[in-house]
Amino acid sequence: MWKDQNPFSFHVPGHKNGTVFSSYKRADHLYKKLLRIDATELPGLDDLHHAEGPIKEAERLTADLYGSVETRFLVGGSTAGNLAMLMAVCSEGDGVLVQKNCHKSILNGLRLAKAQPVFLTPFIDEESQVPTGVSIELINRALSRYSNIKAVVLTNPNYYGMTLDLRPIIDYAHQHGVAVLVDEAHGAHFIRERFFPESALKQGADVVVQSAHKTLPAMTMGAYLHLGNEDLKSAIDDYLQVFQSSSPSYPIMASLDLARHYLSSLTDQQLGQILEEIRQFKKRLSEVPGIKVIGDVSRAYHHLDPLKITVQLAGLSGYELAKKLENEGIFVELSDPLNVLLVCPIAFNEEVYTRTLQAFKKIALYRNEVNFNKILYEVDHEDMTSPAYSFAKLETMNTKRVKLTEATDMIAARGLIPYPPGIPVVLPGERIPLEKVKRLESILLSGGHIQGINDEMIEIAIEEE
Repeated sequence: MWKDQNPFSFHVPGHKNGTVFSSYKRADHLYKKLLRIDATELPGLDDLHHAEGPIKEAERLTADLYGSVETRFLVGGSTAGNLAMLMAVCSEGDGVLVQKNCHKSILNGLRLAKAQPVFLTPFIDEESQVPTGVSIELINRALSRYSNIKAVVLTNPNYYGMTLDLRPIIDYAHQHGVAVLVDEAHGAHFIRERFFPESALKQGADVVVQSAHKTLPAMTMGAYLHLGNEDLKSAIDDYLQVFQSSSPSYPIMASLDLARHYLSSLTDQQLGQILEEIRQFKKRLSEVPGIKVIGDVSRAYHHLDPLKITVQLAGLSGYELAKKLENEGIFVELSDPLNVLLVCPIAFNEEVYTRTLQAFKKIALYRNEVNFNKILYEVDHEDMTSPAYSFAKLETMNTKRVKLTEATDMIAARGLIPYPPGIPVVLPGERIPLEKVKRLESILLSGGHIQGINDEMIEIAIEEE
């Protein structure tokens, strides 16, 4: 192996295989071994942007596992893949149907492509009050109404692991010559349908992007882009060179290969035992007085990822519950006005689940007896909407900062995005209705963080008189 040769480095990076680094003891201890494998494009290590050796082989093995035409490693997270797939398919002026509860990277990709988005309102799950996916009927009506649609962009599963059957939508879109691009960031483990929901790739999507680091043992920023349509290969590769670093992280790439190996090495028996442990944890959790665990059945989705557990506790907002869990040493994936979300690993964790259950029991014992004011998700009155101003027009408009409380009916110059999960409440170029101002205020009052709001001020676009 390259690092075992104890080479001397006259090349980048500047830490020279870890021999040059801060003398701070904790940093040296943590980084020493990692820096030895933090290499650059040396002979034998291959080149991500022109893979011919070990990277090509690792991507081929991943494509074989997932059943893609080809797979590309992403070192800039699903964000890089989402930007690349949108730019590869969409040109200026193209119409794009977009599931409204998309990630902000989808909006950025549409902005760069100068596409004309039509946002589709998703179902709302009544128990959790979170948006899920869109219906085939809505896709049908949208394609009938708009003649210039080039692509449909879907988010499946949503952040909470709620999935829809996309096959009818994908088949219908393809019948109309429309590409289907799927942000499947939270579904990198969707390969064995006996245990997990079916991937959009298996259902015929043209491009699927997955964040391997979310549910697989890969390093942060490690993701996969799977091609289902070979015709897009050249354009995808071209834009990946635009959006990914010319000095990609070898530790991240290696972790993607190792994550693939880990997933492929699990036997059916092992997976079954792991998921049974999670089911038992959910069952015990749901038996705690005051606790509600979101169930597997809903009119707003077809399947629920078994690795995701959405929990509510009567008397506390999700933000308050998350803070109390942190005091017990339990850190959740996200909290919202109503829920906290736990993301379980694909591994055995009996001790962790026991400790977590004890923490929930302790918090539930001393919870408030009076329920908090539940914040309900405001469903758009229209199921198909377009921003008042396009991304291109917004860039030419003057802007000013106003208080959020004074922004009703004004045009948002930037997206207003609770983070996590990174799903916009207000889209760039959208006129801000009163109910969304109230929702944003409620999120802030509950302890949430919203990108685009600083010191209770937002940036709005000034309309011409």
